[in-house]
Amino acid sequence: MQNLIAKTAGVVVAIALFVGVAVPASALTASELVELLISLDIISSEKADAARAALGTTGSTSGSTAAGYNFTRDLTIGSTGADVVALQDVLIDLGYLNIPAGVSKGYFGSLTQSALASMQAAEGISPASGYFGPITRSAFAGLVSTPTTPTTPTTPSTGLQGGAGSIDVTERSSGVEDEVLEGANEVKVLGFEIEATGSDIAVTSVRVEFEHDGSGSDRLDRYVDEVQIMMGNTVVGTVDVDDFSENNDVYSRNIAVSNAIIDEDEEERFYVAVSAIRNIDSNDLDENWEVAIGQIRYEDATGAILTDATGTGVNGTITETFTFEDLSTSGDVELTVREDDSSINNARTIEISETSDTNGVEILSFELEAEGSDLELDSLEIDITSVGAGVTEIANDFELFMEGKEVGRVTIDGGSFASSSVPTRTLTFIDLDDDDVVIEEGDRVSFVLKADINDIDGGFTNGDSFSVVFIDSADIDADDENGDTVTDLKGSAQADDISFAATGIMLSEGDNDSSARIFNLDTTSTDDQGKFEINFTVKAFDETAYIALTATTTNTAVSAAGAYGYIEDVNNNDVVVSTGTTTATLERVSGGTIDGNYVRLNPGQEVDLKLTLYHDAASTGNFRGQLGQVNFNDTKAAGDDSQDAVPTSDYQSPSEQILN
Repeated sequence: MQNLIAKTAGVVVAIALFVGVAVPASALTASELVELLISLDIISSEKADAARAALGTTGSTSGSTAAGYNFTRDLTIGSTGADVVALQDVLIDLGYLNIPAGVSKGYFGSLTQSALASMQAAEGISPASGYFGPITRSAFAGLVSTPTTPTTPTTPSTGLQGGAGSIDVTERSSGVEDEVLEGANEVKVLGFEIEATGSDIAVTSVRVEFEHDGSGSDRLDRYVDEVQIMMGNTVVGTVDVDDFSENNDVYSRNIAVSNAIIDEDEEERFYVAVSAIRNIDSNDLDENWEVAIGQIRYEDATGAILTDATGTGVNGTITETFTFEDLSTSGDVELTVREDDSSINNARTIEISETSDTNGVEILSFELEAEGSDLELDSLEIDITSVGAGVTEIANDFELFMEGKEVGRVTIDGGSFASSSVPTRTLTFIDLDDDDVVIEEGDRVSFVLKADINDIDGGFTNGDSFSVVFIDSADIDADDENGDTVTDLKGSAQADDISFAATGIMLSEGDNDSSARIFNLDTTSTDDQGKFEINFTVKAFDETAYIALTATTTNTAVSAAGAYGYIEDVNNNDVVVSTGTTTATLERVSGGTIDGNYVRLNPGQEVDLKLTLYHDAASTGNFRGQLGQVNFNDTKAAGDDSQDAVPTSDYQSPSEQILN
């Protein structure tokens, strides 16, 4: 082999004499000398590895050729020499330069200049002019390194275990999305698997390329904010889209990767992911983008920095195609309406004034939930149906509140309609976006509709009501973050039987309702009787109210008793039971003033009452007791007015199985 080395030096001198140029042996790398010897038939190709080893290197990759070169001068168009070859080898190794077949290295031409400019742009070297000067030479030190070949495996400072290593790269499509929604983050669009052989491997960079196919914009920054490299679900590298370089409509960038270790003989799944901008032009949606990987740089346990070129960019085999999709039509953006505060929506009586308006009465509570995007409300409609007086006889001014802040107001002038007694009206709240009515993604926001209730006058009398206050999702106009109208709307909310009175009573549910099965002494041991107790509270307002301490279970001549109650068959759709024997009593528990067989309530005073129902069933069944209404008068006499016990669920006992 010593003869081979001596012979090599002689060949170099001979070549110099032949071409008429002084070419010192030190100007050629070992690999170049070996390739030259083979081309001149001085040695056979079978002895190439032995020759390289004797000359101080192994392998024939361009990375090993350039890694140890000491650049000492500026290079530009027209430069020639071994340093140009070394520069070209690095550019080839990094994927920036492709020299056509038949063209020799060593001349700095326009191809090298363009490749160098792309590399400078990708690495943030300014100016990216394609001139190889002191700034670029300094940066080059971080892009290439000298591989070492230790005689025995060692453990370098990186902590990687093993010897000389390599990787196998395979495309994997599982877990990859072919559609990216506007504003979506870290969407995986290309997957690949890396297997480590011979050593633990630390991946240090991945070259990523994008190419557009369509009539929309070719600019990547019109679609994407950032590009990520992910190992599994962990981001190990990220780069801003502005750091990509563009050449012939292909965007490329070597993305630095950290903490991406693959154990020897193990595999890890990697992904290229993108974070889309929130407002993609409609002309750019549904356009195909191809994503690909180029060279992957990695370090093995020996400390060698190596390159795998399985991926060759957009013209290679590890590629995927994906599109960007409109957020509003993706099916992932939803606006849902739900009922909220039941104390507002449940049936009830509201005390109002006979002489002045009662403002700010809460008549509907609902919440809106945004999914898939922040949503901005433009307008919404709420329908109101009245019983007794017309809607505008009861109220003319309505306010919409979001989380306690007024965001909309509707005023209806009853005189502007053909008849103010019309029982249905639609309230349209418009220009809500002027108040920045925004529901953030994933949030539920509470809304309350309030009304300024008119005083009792004209067609508006005691007991008139808003029988239904209703909002349907179909009557809401909202935009997503991109200004597109949301089409996926769900749900509704409704309030029922909100009555208004200036005089009378109000009911509220009590505690300790009960039911029991008691033995009927008049029959056999299998013939039971049910006892059902319902506790409730009555409050008088504005005037004195008298309630008779009697109860009835029939729906005729109801007003003669203080309360009406009945039995429901739970197993038969809660139908009112008309068979068997039912009796009832009404007693005062506390409050009010006993006056003969009546309890008297002064204005503002309350009384707690208990209705007890006894039921001897005609057949075995599951039954419960129900309070129907309370009757009252402003004098000590049979009731001339009444208050329904609604919602019914607040005024019923537990159920009980009764045998017969």
